[in-house]
Amino acid sequence: MTKFRLAIIIPMMLLASCAGPKTETERYHRISNEYQPGTGAVTQLHREAISALDQGSIQLAIDHLQRAIKIEPRNAFSWHYLAQTYWRGRNYGKCIDMVERSISYGASKDDLDRANSALRARCLGE
Repeated sequence: MTKFRLAIIIPMMLLASCAGPKTETERYHRISNEYQPGTGAVTQLHREAISALDQGSIQLAIDHLQRAIKIEPRNAFSWHYLAQTYWRGRNYGKCIDMVERSISYGASKDDLDRANSALRARCLGE
């Protein structure tokens, strides 16, 4: 994938995650179809987390994302996806903690930061 295409897709994907898709699972599917950061193993774990969410298994999705984080602890996207999973499970305290980790590992102020800010606001009920 070219840098130009990634420069267009990543911001669109992250902005879409702030908009109001019908479900969190749809947001994960959109991300998995457009861009998967990290190594092949991390990408596979992200996909397995999506599958677990499709089946209603939040804990299994959390387990997959935690494994992805063990492989690449500084992958801001994995932390963001984990935050979204905790939000879906209504564990707002952990959601906020994971958002903060995602922000701390983000390379710069970009669309991921905006997506994290929107998720933090949802966790805080703002």
